[in-house]
This record gives sequence, C-alpha cells and structure tokens, in this order.
Amino acid sequence: MEWKKKKASDAPSPAGAPVRKRELLLYVEDEDPNWEVAELGLRDRYEMLRARNAREAFALMEKNEFALVLMDIQLSGSDLNGIEITQILKSLFAGEKPTYARDVSRPELPIIFVTAYTARYNKDMLMKMGGADLISKPVNFTNLSLAISRLLMRQTTAKLRSMKGEE
Repeated sequence: MEWKKKKASDAPSPAGAPVRKRELLLYVEDEDPNWEVAELGLRDRYEMLRARNAREAFALMEKNEFALVLMDIQLSGSDLNGIEITQILKSLFAGEKPTYARDVSRPELPIIFVTAYTARYNKDMLMKMGGADLISKPVNFTNLSLAISRLLMRQTTAKLRSMKGEE
C-alpha cells in the first residue's frame, strides 16, 4: 500500500463549493463497534483515520499530520497499550521503544483518552501520562465534541501567540 502524507486540506469538495477545512483525527481503537459509532458521530465535523494497534498508530503518525488523537487504553492484539503509545508520543516513555516507534514523537499533539476503565484510570493519572482529557465509554458525543473543540481551539490559540511573538 502506498502512503501519501494526508492533511485536512486534502479533503475533496464539490465543484464550486467552498473548501471546508476539516481537521484530521486519529482514533486508536481495536473494537470495530466503538470505531463505527465514533466515526458516525464525528464524520460531519472531522476527517478520521483508525489504528487498531500500536504498530498501525505509529505508521499512520509517520504519514499524516493529525490535529488530535482519540486513544483507547486497552488494545487487544497490540504490544503497547494506549498509555504507552501516548508516553512515547509525548517523550515520557521510560522503557525500550519498539523499533517501529523510535522516530515518532509528537509532544504538542493533544490526546484524549477514551476508555471504559475510568474506575482504574482517573483523569489526573492519565493527564500525568501525557493525556489532555478523558472521555468515558459509552461515549457521550456532546461531551466528546466539546472536548475536541476546546483542545483544538487551545492549540490554535497557542500557535497564534507563538506567531505573534516572532514578529
């Protein structure tokens, strides 16, 4: 399969229609029903790609510029869980990185943990592990959309401030 670096601006638009920029999100999720529901709930506002495991997540990170990541924690069939993937992306991982993850670092990328295990993993703990927010499953799409919008707005504001400081 040939990979092309994908950006939100690559989205096609009907002839004559204004191009609407949709942010590109990655959802790291091993369960098909969870992916299908999330994709259905968010596809009108965001372009989404899915990774089922750590290896797929890092391969997609190398080829795409994501605005935000939705991260499941428990990933069956993956050698890393969502917390470990996040720690590698945020340069917080203390162990030996798998070879497929060594060249991928995204410390500025917002990551929202999406998990059914909120009793095991509290928000404060996950924020220390590199997360920016926590949404529990089953997903309330109003809360998820608000969290995504808030983080993307924060990211845009930070970029504008840094550009202003360069002038």
